[in-house]
Amino acid sequence: MKIPDGKLIAETVKPVPEALKEYGHDFRGCISIRQGENGMASEGFIIVDDGNVLASAFATMGIVLYQMNALDRMMALKAPELKVFAYGEGEKAQVFAGYPDSIIGGMSNAPEANTWEAEAPAAPEPRKIPYDVLLATVIQLPGVIAAALVVDGLPIYQQGQQVDFEHIAVATEDMVRSGARIAGELQLGSADQIILETPSNKVVIAPLNDMFLCVLTSADANLGLVRLSIRNAQNNMREQ
Repeated sequence: MKIPDGKLIAETVKPVPEALKEYGHDFRGCISIRQGENGMASEGFIIVDDGNVLASAFATMGIVLYQMNALDRMMALKAPELKVFAYGEGEKAQVFAGYPDSIIGGMSNAPEANTWEAEAPAAPEPRKIPYDVLLATVIQLPGVIAAALVVDGLPIYQQGQQVDFEHIAVATEDMVRSGARIAGELQLGSADQIILETPSNKVVIAPLNDMFLCVLTSADANLGLVRLSIRNAQNNMREQ
């Protein structure tokens, strides 16, 4: 994949979730990922801007994945080779121009490609994700402690350790009602996500079909990445 180098910050071998946790905050740049040798190598990149993932792509076996499909695959790599580059606006614009499909949210104002040549995009069909697989994807994100799908105050699906899921389920229902009431009083419309932050933890709650997804994280979790994963899950469920 042809992306600009920028200013090299670090070279390391570690799982992508650990790198995102380390460089997820107060950092603007690119994490370049490579695994394998020569013709069998897979490679990709993640563009990060102060805790938010702006773009991602991953090429493996002649197929190019984008956005959350790419992130999911890269997060599962065991020990990839990583290079971390600081980016300015110029380098970031070059990546967006070369790989417009990698941009999270499909920014339409990305410049046209000039020097940087994109690989032929592959448009994977929306995946039908079982709920337990969905939770497994969320739980592996940096800083996530537990995740549960809640219906009528009961945890239907759950993953995590040392957590009282029944208590989480009841609290989820209470927060959803409170959030809906506050949004209504302020005339903000329906709440797509509810976020609660304390000095030690964060909680994100979002509707998912006829359930609510509740994600509990540590205080230093990359909230932008968690919210992005939740939005992707919501979109996948709508398409099924």
